[in-house]
Amino acid sequence: MIILASVLLPMALSLLAYPLAKRSSYLAGYLSAGALIPLLALSAYVVFSGNPLSEGSFHTFDLLAFRIIPFNGVFIFTVALVGALVALYSSPYMEHRAHELGGDTAIFYLTYGFFVGGLAGAFAATNLIMVYVFIEVALIASLFQILYYGYGDRVRITIMYLVWSHVGALLVLAGFVLLYLKGVYYVPLLVNSGPIGADSVAFLLILLGSLVKMAALGVHMWLPYVHAEAPTPLSALLSPVLVGIGGYLIAATAMYVLPEAGWTRWLVYYAIATAIYGGLMAFLQKDLKRLFAYSTVSQMGYLLLGVALFNPFGYTAAALFYLSHGLGKAVLFMTAGYFIMHLHTRDVEKMGGLYGWRPELAGAAVVGFLNLAGILSVGMISEITLTVSFAKYFGTEYLAYIPYAVVLLVTGIYAFNTIRVVFFGPPRREDKGPVDLALVALVVTALISLLLFLPPLSTSLVDNVYNTVVGAGLWR
Repeated sequence: MIILASVLLPMALSLLAYPLAKRSSYLAGYLSAGALIPLLALSAYVVFSGNPLSEGSFHTFDLLAFRIIPFNGVFIFTVALVGALVALYSSPYMEHRAHELGGDTAIFYLTYGFFVGGLAGAFAATNLIMVYVFIEVALIASLFQILYYGYGDRVRITIMYLVWSHVGALLVLAGFVLLYLKGVYYVPLLVNSGPIGADSVAFLLILLGSLVKMAALGVHMWLPYVHAEAPTPLSALLSPVLVGIGGYLIAATAMYVLPEAGWTRWLVYYAIATAIYGGLMAFLQKDLKRLFAYSTVSQMGYLLLGVALFNPFGYTAAALFYLSHGLGKAVLFMTAGYFIMHLHTRDVEKMGGLYGWRPELAGAAVVGFLNLAGILSVGMISEITLTVSFAKYFGTEYLAYIPYAVVLLVTGIYAFNTIRVVFFGPPRREDKGPVDLALVALVVTALISLLLFLPPLSTSLVDNVYNTVVGAGLWR
């Protein structure tokens, strides 16, 4: 039961982090980060070795059946890696936030392990009902973090988040129930079941619920508010690791009951529209956290596009985008939090020339944007794989490449424009930003995203995910 134990360990140690946080947010942060090491080690082993891990039975109704293969292993690896680094980052930030509110950080660290453990459990669980249970655990934990430590009208934002998240989750659950009635108890992709047979209702329920979770175009309205007003360590996890679970659910379940091939073409167009809209809205934002929130909408368009292209390269690209977006956006939200702590602003128009204020911070933020733009980072691997998938899907339909090129262009424009506005131009400050644990954590996160770009890590990552995707049963 090593997988289950690794998932439950962060939750169990959160109970110990609660009293520790009353003494020191640093002790609680170290404990929360350390609790994720077994999960990180397990997922890294699977992802980079290509050897799957399983426990439980897949032939009977087993609620405690778990499996990690390189495909879902990338999602778990991202949750554990980003979760551990954000836990370290959170110590000075949450101390600052608790001081502003006149309280302590105990509730944050009590719920932190349940949030990341719930997300990891949702990716590792094979029984469909357990996937839903773990999603709910993560949702409830994050609700308390927004309610206690968020900004603005915290109660209204918490209710908004609760309603939208539960609408998405309940739609997915309804789709799962229909699969149960067909005798499908396990996540099809994880048990290599092959296509289950067309089921329009189940497909639409899981698809719509997952799109709400992803904050795709048209059902994205909640995300800019929630991500902008959540405490920044939670934003650094909500944006990359929580919303991406919708893409996983579509890939791992909905596409196995696809009604007909024509659906994929419409999903491709919708994904492109989501990516372009999110990128344009990000370009227009003056609040740095809202800018990053709309950037998440755009990046979810990329992830959805990989799934919608419905070939092994697209699925591989979707998993890699989850990783690259997770690392890149975590760096950027942590950068915003560093500004909030030490500049007391997140208004882009009040920034400028900050490269000299803290060069390490500027370098890390540039790397974060490079992940989003797909340049010289693990984001480049995901973007190349997506482009190959796109070419295989459309072939010689050359007009289709124009909107795809627009997606890439829009991402580059808002990314490099933000770099220019925030970090370059005439310097506005003569002092230096402090070197603290938050700065160290975000720089390390940026460096890891560069390290994963280099062979042999990048080659084993791509090969292992691709090989398991090919064997997932959809393309036999």
